[in-house]
Formats: sequence, C-alpha cells, structure tokens
Amino acid sequence: MSKRALLVGVNNFAGAINPLRGCINDTIAMRQILSTYYDFQDTAIKVIHDRDATAQGIRDGLGWLFSGYDGNDVRVFHFSSHGTQVPDDSGDEAEVQDEVIVPFDHDWNNPFRDDHLKAIFDTIPAGVNFTFIADCCHSGSIQREILDSKIEFTPRYLDPPQAIKDALRAAQEQRDSEVDDYIATHLLEMLEDVPREQRASKTKEFIALLRKKFSQNKFAVIPAERHFLLAACEDRQTAADARLDQDFHGAFTWALCKAVQETGGNLTYDDLIARIAANLHQFEQRPQLECPAGIRTAKLFAPLA
Repeated sequence: MSKRALLVGVNNFAGAINPLRGCINDTIAMRQILSTYYDFQDTAIKVIHDRDATAQGIRDGLGWLFSGYDGNDVRVFHFSSHGTQVPDDSGDEAEVQDEVIVPFDHDWNNPFRDDHLKAIFDTIPAGVNFTFIADCCHSGSIQREILDSKIEFTPRYLDPPQAIKDALRAAQEQRDSEVDDYIATHLLEMLEDVPREQRASKTKEFIALLRKKFSQNKFAVIPAERHFLLAACEDRQTAADARLDQDFHGAFTWALCKAVQETGGNLTYDDLIARIAANLHQFEQRPQLECPAGIRTAKLFAPLA
C-alpha cells in the first residue's frame, strides 16, 4: 500500500490576475495534517507553489501522483487557487460551461478545464482511494457577502473577460430556448390523460421531469465516480480567502484542518463534511462532498479495502 499527495497553492499569477494570500498557507497546513494524522511520509508529499504551479507543472505533478501503485493505495490532490468558467467546448455536459482551475500561467485561450482533469482521473486504477480537495470557486453568479463583516475576505474566483461572459450568456440563452421548446412540445402530450381538475397540480411536476429528461437525452450522462470530491462551496457560492487565526487561509482548508485536529484524525468522509460545515458557520459557503453513496462512511485518507 502506498500513499501520495500533491498539494498545489497559487497566490500569485503570471498575468493580470488578482493575487490571493492564503493558498500557500493551505498547502503548509495540509502537509502537516497528512503527515501528523495519516502517516504520509515527507517523500510522498509533493508541494508546488506559484511559478512552479503552471498548467504543465500541475500535469507533471499529477503524473507523479498517479504512479507507483502497490495495491490498496491512497492518493490526495489538494488545489488552492482561483476557479472560473468558460463555455463548454465538448457538448458532454448538461451545463453550458466548463469549470476551470487557474494555474500560475492561466491562459483564457487554453484553460485547464474540468474535462482535462476528468481525463487524468479516469486513468486511476480501481481500488485506489483518491480524494480531490478543491478550495476554489467556479460560478459566475457567486455571492460575495459573508455573515461576519469583521473577517477580511477575498473570493477565490477569477472573473472572465467580457467576451467569455457574453459567450456564456448566449449559450445559456440558447439552452433555455431549447428547453422551453422541448417542454412546450411534450407537456401537452403528458397532460392528455390527466383529469382536467388535476392538470394544474401536475404541470409543475411534469415540467421538472421534462427538464431532467432533456438533459439526459441531449448530453451523455457521466456515471457516478468512484472517487471523493471535497469542494469548498456550492457552485453558486464564494470560496473565501480569509484572515483566520492571525494569518490568511482558504476558509474551507482551514475548516477541514480544524475538523481533523478536533478529532485526532478519526473521521469518515461523512463526518468530515459535517464538521467542515459547522466550522464554516461564519461564511456563506456550504462545503460539498461528492462520491458514491456506498462509500461516504469510508475512513478519511485510508485504503478502501
């Protein structure tokens, strides 16, 4: 059994991108957590910061991360930086946008898309416990306020150029029009056999079903992954870069590390996400755990077998 972790923190960027202040601290904190509580050896943790965290540097790091398997392996990829969105270029998703992580040398013409990450993650052998921790946000309609105004706070979101915003808006309008046409075509058919007095109550239910069916018909359904995703917030919320405990951190990473310290590391993934949420009560961000339902109670950063 082998354990490896890749920790990426980007505070400063090559282009005209607003810097962050807590990302490197996040990698330092995560390294301490992994070595202290989960028996990750120093040589099994690779950390890259700022100018080393280029798109190619991250790919190289992931190449190292997903190698050297012994069986019942554990792999962790922690990413702290900005996130953003660009129009979907492959038609493989129900949404009109691709999510993007922002490396040191971010290029709007060649962004690091979620599709690129998925292609890499799909090569992971069965039986490996892989956890992707994303302390960044992606949505273009994020909430920028927090509950406690005394906390200094920067959103980990890179605002797209106007041309990309316009393209996203046009794509969404086109999608909305397609959905409306689809519903208009099929709703009356579905209501034909419903008694007239029940049609009003059934209409909302049928519209929801048609929206779901439209997405399933038009786009390939991506099967549930066997891995764990720990995300800093819902896709329409802000991941905070905030001053906490006298220094800057990603609020999500800070809350995660605090949860581990509070329990001595004895946590399942379900336990962890609940404790992170409680630790983030000062912020308008709800942490997310995505994984198959059957493994939510697996031990954190432990072999699945």
